[in-house]
Amino acid sequence: MDLKSRFRGLGLFVAVLALASVLGRGTDAYITNEEQSFLDWVISEGGELRVTIGRDAKGVRGLYTKQPVKKGEVLISIPEHLVLSVKNAAAAEATPQLLREVYSPCSRLRPYLDTLPGPDGVLTAYNWPDEYVKYLADPVMEEQVTNSFKLHAKYTWLGNNDEEMEVTIPEAIGRANISLADWEHMVSLLSSRTFTIRKGALSLVPVLDLANHDVRDVNQLDNSSKVRLIAGKDLGAGEEVTITYGGLRNDELLLYYGFLDTVTEPPRLFSMDHRAYKLYEAKQLSDAPMEGTPEELRAELARLRGVLAALEERLAALGPIPQTRPYVASVLASTHDVRRRALHAEIGRVERKLQEGSNGSGGEEL
Repeated sequence: MDLKSRFRGLGLFVAVLALASVLGRGTDAYITNEEQSFLDWVISEGGELRVTIGRDAKGVRGLYTKQPVKKGEVLISIPEHLVLSVKNAAAAEATPQLLREVYSPCSRLRPYLDTLPGPDGVLTAYNWPDEYVKYLADPVMEEQVTNSFKLHAKYTWLGNNDEEMEVTIPEAIGRANISLADWEHMVSLLSSRTFTIRKGALSLVPVLDLANHDVRDVNQLDNSSKVRLIAGKDLGAGEEVTITYGGLRNDELLLYYGFLDTVTEPPRLFSMDHRAYKLYEAKQLSDAPMEGTPEELRAELARLRGVLAALEERLAALGPIPQTRPYVASVLASTHDVRRRALHAEIGRVERKLQEGSNGSGGEEL
């Protein structure tokens, strides 16, 4: 059986989603039989769930409360024997351990594995479609996708990183072959769904990995015994249960998870548009307003305007985004819009700072 057939649940998901859209039914209509069987399996293995699987108006899968939940109560509790942990390493180097489970017909996690998204259901920089790389419209993001994420995944697939790995691809699946596209999909799954719940390990946690990101989230992850998600506030029945993936900026969310922060307004500057950003240098970038002399503020204003002009010139030269992959095209269009708005907001903030200085010093022009 090839890898694609092991994600047969995706076809069922699409069919049910289409039917539910036509019927116009509520959240419960958006859970597949396979997903319900998966939740039943978690409970039969000792898990506790006050959530179910549902989808929002855009068809995005997530978790929703089945009943009212009070602050401090357990939303999700997953026994440790249902958790798959791998070495905390680069995703491509840890993925063979997930691959071994996927290829094993008797995996202890089979009900969970059968609900993982298929190749079209996950998007990260590791499996970013080649035809869409240039439509990122920024040399820094293009460099990261092409010469960091995808290059590392390819070298690992070729066996060039075997000495860094606890389990190699042949050790995981024997003589079976895996295509580069399928390998990129597997790396994307691992990269986008793991949690750091114990030292030195990345963990795939069934059910919990279906929770979507919300930067405002107050729910709390607890792994003192079982892996549990504790309600950080009172929740009504049918409310979405989210977690926060951390203070990632939109370019980071896009490359690691394939979506954007649609909550924060105005949007935060993308990393590469920040005055302190350096490629491949891990550094916390501040959102605090820039302070400086009028000359420094004018220089920053000119830099930001130059970044915005370069973006617009690149987009004009590229032309319309191809619709070969509608979801990717939609994410890219949103990326360009959010990045523009972030730049305009920061330009306005620096302009106001200069104006304040001008008003206080006797009329210096911008």
